[in-house]
Amino acid sequence: MDTVSYHIAGGLTPEQLDQIHQTALRVIEEIGVDITHAEMLQSVTGRPGVRVNGTRVQLDAELVDGFAAQYRSRAGDPAEPPDEFAIDILSGYAFQVLDPFTDELRPMSTRDCIETAKLVDALHGEGVCGGTPGLPQDAPVRLREILAYKIGCEYCRTCGTGDFTSVEAGQYVYRMAQAAGKPFYLPVFVLSPLRIEGNGIAMALEFLKRGMAFPIMITGMPLVGATTPIFLPGAFMEHVATVLATVSVFKLMGVEAELSFKFDIYPFDMKYGTIAYGTPEHILSQLIGSQINRYYGHPDWSCKAFHTNALFPDAHAVSQRAAFGTAAALNGARRFTFGGMLGIDKIFSAEQLLVDVEIVNYLKWLVRGVAFDEEALAFDALKEVGPAGGFIMHETTVRNCRNQWTSDLFENLSPEQWAAGERLRVKDKMLRRLRRLSESYDFSPDADVKRELDDIYEAARRELA
Repeated sequence: MDTVSYHIAGGLTPEQLDQIHQTALRVIEEIGVDITHAEMLQSVTGRPGVRVNGTRVQLDAELVDGFAAQYRSRAGDPAEPPDEFAIDILSGYAFQVLDPFTDELRPMSTRDCIETAKLVDALHGEGVCGGTPGLPQDAPVRLREILAYKIGCEYCRTCGTGDFTSVEAGQYVYRMAQAAGKPFYLPVFVLSPLRIEGNGIAMALEFLKRGMAFPIMITGMPLVGATTPIFLPGAFMEHVATVLATVSVFKLMGVEAELSFKFDIYPFDMKYGTIAYGTPEHILSQLIGSQINRYYGHPDWSCKAFHTNALFPDAHAVSQRAAFGTAAALNGARRFTFGGMLGIDKIFSAEQLLVDVEIVNYLKWLVRGVAFDEEALAFDALKEVGPAGGFIMHETTVRNCRNQWTSDLFENLSPEQWAAGERLRVKDKMLRRLRRLSESYDFSPDADVKRELDDIYEAARRELA
């Protein structure tokens, strides 16, 4: 049986992708990058193919191209999109929570972190994964990231990597990840334009010095027109140059950790001086980024479609997320990140998370396409029914009528049906579902793991509080 499905067409040509790569190599060789970390700068000084003038470092194009080719050969050709869809929570990040029952916007407390973690876990059967989305504002500052990760391990079966911004917090998150059998990796965000520096660089080098084994993902957050050129091709070219130079320097230093890299750029709102999530430029940058990532062998089936500047789960948030998600899904995205997050990722909304789940369920049906075979062409069915007949009770309809998209949240009621029923609005249905999800929560961690997490946190409390 054939399937008719649709995909995003157009985009960069192979020649244009090569041009971005070759121009980035030229930038690294002729302009160079700035390295302010003394140990990193010293380790590459005097190496073949490297020229150092103060903190400016230029690398031969052939040298960098060789490292890129090694990565491509290791990664292989990107496969087809996976069958499974997922929604990732930005774990341990939100400063505030929007209470769905009171509409109160308040600082995220430890109790809120626990309750939102339970919600994430209760939705794991629908592809939601991660830990608590919150960062407990009632905990000592130096313990917040550690406590957030601990809560995720204790209340979520899908708790992934933790977000941390210091070596002190990272070492305890690392220990907890080992105790709970969870993955640990370090995203290293380098700075644009052409700067191999930042907190991530310093943390990675310190962790490696301590003998900690973990994968390193090198990326960045260039802002179009602010920290990188305003033209999308030029913005990506600069980002490629900065990231490939960073990978090359790590390789020259003899770093044995598993290195990967990914390219993302972000639009900048010139009116308000903020990052501009969810805009048409953001969608275009993700589509271009997905091509560039695949060019370098990165499968890139995830998409930041649920990024938004919207502060509430309103028309602003939903329209952008649905538009972004649709374009991304038709381009092969199957993992949608930052579910439930609002306000440039500072606010978590349970209400928005339920809407995000519905958006992804909708997209599953959109991308699967339609069957095309003899039965689907329906000649025999039409012959049986004949002119002026009906199909509502035909066997093909009865057999396939449940094979349609439906939603308990976004129901196709007529005004008369709504008036004759419970007269529930969408938010009423979401609140009822949130209560049911709370009642259905049933996860508990292994007792030995729980004790070890408690011991690690107590050690962190003694050292850092």
